[in-house]
Amino acid sequence: MLIRNIIAFCTLFFFAALTAGVSFIGCKGTQARLMSGSEADKVGSTRAGAEVYNPIVRESVGKLLKRAAAESIQQVGYQDPRVPLPKRKVCFVGLENASMEELGDFKEHVKTAILERISESDQFEIVSDRAVTSGLRALSLRPDELFMQENMRMFTLAMGRGGTPVDYLLFAKMTSGTTESNRDIQRDYKLTLELINTQTFVPVIESAPIRKEYNNSVKGKMGSWFKK
Repeated sequence: MLIRNIIAFCTLFFFAALTAGVSFIGCKGTQARLMSGSEADKVGSTRAGAEVYNPIVRESVGKLLKRAAAESIQQVGYQDPRVPLPKRKVCFVGLENASMEELGDFKEHVKTAILERISESDQFEIVSDRAVTSGLRALSLRPDELFMQENMRMFTLAMGRGGTPVDYLLFAKMTSGTTESNRDIQRDYKLTLELINTQTFVPVIESAPIRKEYNNSVKGKMGSWFKK
């Protein structure tokens, strides 16, 4: 009987200490630490975050540059592999969010990531984003108005300083599609990049999709746990 009472007391003490410890940690507020480069991104519980936007930027830009580079070589014809092609100028004129979620601070993050990836290319160079913004403002043009011949001429003239032409306009668009299953949902995100030749208006289009599930039901949460 004594042993049973001692065990019960120890168990009660353990849970009391555990509860107090958790409460103490919770009262201290948010805890932060630096994440190592090898750690996976955290998964947002209510909307897309780094786990969605980072990989689809990498994939879509990589696919676009690879395809556009191949098409550029075909247009030029025979090219001595020892002589690199001159870099082709790209103006990034807009990131449109057509998904059901607000991008928030990820809008600038995605835009900057796209610019950075293109700037690393051996065959393409990006026109300064500040110059593009200033040029559109000075000409009182919206990005979709650039497809009028005279508007395109004025814009490319303004951006092609030093006599070097602007070869492409780049548009980015974020979309999403939602599938509902009772209280659980699946959301399909897609980043589409459209690289448009300023002379022919012929686009090179590439995209990258990613799927994410949001589980609110017990069944959905349990199923998600076993998929990890």
